[in-house]
Amino acid sequence: MNRPARVDHRIERLTGRHGRVDLLSLAPGEAVTEAGEGTESAVVVLAGDLSGLGTGATRFVPPGVRAGLVAGADGARALVVQARAAAQPAPDAVPGRLDQASSEVLDTGGGFADMRVRWLVCAATSGSTALVVATSTFAPDGRHELHRHASAEEFFMVVEGGGEHLTESGPVRLGPGDAVLIPAGEWHGYRTDPGVTTRTIYGYLGAASLDDAGYEVRA
Repeated sequence: MNRPARVDHRIERLTGRHGRVDLLSLAPGEAVTEAGEGTESAVVVLAGDLSGLGTGATRFVPPGVRAGLVAGADGARALVVQARAAAQPAPDAVPGRLDQASSEVLDTGGGFADMRVRWLVCAATSGSTALVVATSTFAPDGRHELHRHASAEEFFMVVEGGGEHLTESGPVRLGPGDAVLIPAGEWHGYRTDPGVTTRTIYGYLGAASLDDAGYEVRA
């Protein structure tokens, strides 16, 4: 099995069957590239300012709508996730900053331990049809057991902290700024370093919810 591709200071794009993930470094006044026809996207501000959106802010952009985001005087760094939208756009898809994000602590019964998730973009919060973006926080010694998604690819980026991305062929070390794109049906997981709190941004391409993506924990 091939090890996942990585985003770091050398590689700035991960491309899958259902879409792509870009890590952008924008100069002052530079605009975020608009998504193509039939594509929905989400923009997460990692640093700096994008048209008044500060660090940590997220904007969902439905198909046919321009993001219109421009870096401020100090430039910006952003994660842009794009996926080919379903044939029929969700009637309640609304662009703009997200104020309905939900948060929950996931328990060990689902293959998680000491992991909190916040859903930023999904069918329930934004009306997306083929895209999920979320954040997760792993407490020290937190982990996500090997699992897979039958119907969607998953991207996973470490923002703070660090640990090991788990695969069938062995662990892959991930630090801040590193990311992986996991094909549909491939076993994967994560284990944070001992004593370290890890924050990540992750999500699915090709599904608008965890249920749509499919979720199976390895026995």
